[in-house]
Amino acid sequence: MNDKTSKPVSAQMRAQILDAALTVFIANGYVGTSTDRLAAAASVSKQTLYRAFGNKEGIFTALILSVCEQVNDPFAPMIERMKTADGAASAVHLLAGEFSSLILSPQTQQLRRLVIAEAARFPALGRLYWESGFERMLGSIGQCLAVLDERGLLSVPSPPLAAEHFAGLLLWIPANRAMFLSNARVADAEQQATVVKAGTEAFLRAYAA
Repeated sequence: MNDKTSKPVSAQMRAQILDAALTVFIANGYVGTSTDRLAAAASVSKQTLYRAFGNKEGIFTALILSVCEQVNDPFAPMIERMKTADGAASAVHLLAGEFSSLILSPQTQQLRRLVIAEAARFPALGRLYWESGFERMLGSIGQCLAVLDERGLLSVPSPPLAAEHFAGLLLWIPANRAMFLSNARVADAEQQATVVKAGTEAFLRAYAA
């Protein structure tokens, strides 16, 4: 039986392959990953890989598309919460804690490193990852800050720019450390709390009503 007449690979098997592929690509990068290694990690034959995704590029593309489809924006529901927040400090600290925990999680940083490393090879995937994840969340954070501005709790002339400042204060050093020092931990709980506190206070001073 040749590949063209073989029965389609099930959705469950495809998910199994992608789950294993994530670990392999993160550990070895795109260039350092072979279809032999992918097949072994997923406990399937290379023929099954080819039937499911065509080739290594197809697996990588399907993996990043799958990751992007699963991205959840935790800040969209917070737009309503900003309308009843007790004050600017508690509202911004809430946003900062959620943002820091999400972006600085080991899995997120590993994925970012992988996508950044292959952005030149797969520019469309790099753009999709940016737009479906970070950019979308920045948009929601900007809307949260706009609500605080409307309530007179902050002075935010440009919510999109303020959202970028907010992200920079929280992520610049820890995220770059994670990108350059692949074996370094992003931050432990105490370090992360310190960054969140300092970033929140700086943001509140910059955008005080």
